[in-house]
Amino acid sequence: MLSISPAASEAIRDLVAASDLSENAGIRITNRPGVPGTLDLSLVPEADEADETVEGQGAAVFLDDKTLDAQRHGEQVAFRIVERDGDQNGDGVAS
Repeated sequence: MLSISPAASEAIRDLVAASDLSENAGIRITNRPGVPGTLDLSLVPEADEADETVEGQGAAVFLDDKTLDAQRHGEQVAFRIVERDGDQNGDGVAS
């Protein structure tokens, strides 16, 4: 499970306070469309229906519906975030 550090929660709270959004706003983490392995963070008013919400110390992070995947290459492991609906290539297209 994702946790929010004290420094991250303070930064998120400051961003929300400086915005025109309600105190229910938070940071949403999504895959950047068309750029596999790249994440986007954005300040949003609330979680989407499929998001998982992680809260800590007065801050909220919304994670879109993704799965953490791993591929082994010998003794090394490469992690990536893929679509939960079956996208095993990390390109946004279900396999």
